[in-house]
Amino acid sequence: MTILTQTDHLIIRTWVPKQDAEQAFQIYGDPEVTRFLLTKVDNLESSRNLLQRWVTNFAQLNNGTGLWAIALKNNKEIVGTIILIQLRDEEENLTQNYEIGWHLKKSAWGKGYATEAAKAILDYGFNTLKLPVIYAIARSENVRSLRVIHRLGMVPMGRTNRYYKMELEMFKLEAPKEQIDE
Repeated sequence: MTILTQTDHLIIRTWVPKQDAEQAFQIYGDPEVTRFLLTKVDNLESSRNLLQRWVTNFAQLNNGTGLWAIALKNNKEIVGTIILIQLRDEEENLTQNYEIGWHLKKSAWGKGYATEAAKAILDYGFNTLKLPVIYAIARSENVRSLRVIHRLGMVPMGRTNRYYKMELEMFKLEAPKEQIDE
């Protein structure tokens, strides 16, 4: 397990498939949590396989992007996933656009964890990976995610059909000016 970054309340770290499968299942096996997601699992083995696929795929990409576990500092409980990945186009090819996203288990909703983790990953994307802009996309009915996007100060760009084969609201956040000037 590698810790990517930490915040006041959270540890953002790599997933450990065997160790974390049960906690991931609490997220991706819950129909309320996965209502707006393509990612779903129906048993512990599929949860472990999902995590292993993520770890393998991002190790192969080796570009600093990934899907990481969000764990509470005080008790190490995994409350969700934070994402910084390249968006794929209609043909599933990687684009040069990077997306931030989050998936939290229901018991972690409304506690500020998504916003706290997202701010840390935006900082990582801008300052470590030197990305000039980071996007967020969400379904218009996914009010909780849209609230987080708003709290992050992301700018609405309108609707798009370019990703995930569905119509989504798209937002962007540009790197802070001081990073661009470096």
